[in-house]
Amino acid sequence: MDQGAEKSRKSPTQSRAQETVSTIFEATAQLLERSGDGDITTNHVAERAGFSIGTLYRYFSSKASLFNAMAIHEMERQERDILAALAESKADRVDEIVRILVRHALKPFAGRLKVRRRLLRHMAGNSTVPRRFDQMIERLTDALHAKILAQATDYIAEPGPEARFIMFRAAIGAIRAAVMFRDDMLGRSSFEDELVAMIAAFYRRP
Repeated sequence: MDQGAEKSRKSPTQSRAQETVSTIFEATAQLLERSGDGDITTNHVAERAGFSIGTLYRYFSSKASLFNAMAIHEMERQERDILAALAESKADRVDEIVRILVRHALKPFAGRLKVRRRLLRHMAGNSTVPRRFDQMIERLTDALHAKILAQATDYIAEPGPEARFIMFRAAIGAIRAAVMFRDDMLGRSSFEDELVAMIAAFYRRP
């Protein structure tokens, strides 16, 4: 079975359930920071979270479904944060607006690099989460584009559909490569600057 097809068994709609899931996510993140995901079991997570294994299985059918849920939860949080930051910003230059998007994209999971790296590896083995991630990228690109057209005073060109498809995905690809292979770049302001310049260039073509 495609691991990406596995779903959480119970939706955390009530406050107590949401707190339980948040505690499970935090316990998983702590374990991922300390060891490889192959060394972690659902029993380890339940013990770390202070719950019985039965409680964990009320929400997640397997370790794969837990990892999927963590990745989706973080994507949704990141999207909310970016959309809110874009909506609130009074920036009127392309670079400043693009930087909002890039800066948030650089720091998911509260900067926990090992957690991010291990969940990226997990995502490569299923189809559901990457598909949802790409849909999120599409929505964020649309929001960025609309914000620039509405508010930036210095854009020269309006990128077409092909350019909009490429621009943020190219930046995300560079960020993923840095997470997996060159994490020394992630804290450099010059890395952020280059990502901003790459996206902003689509709005400055003569």
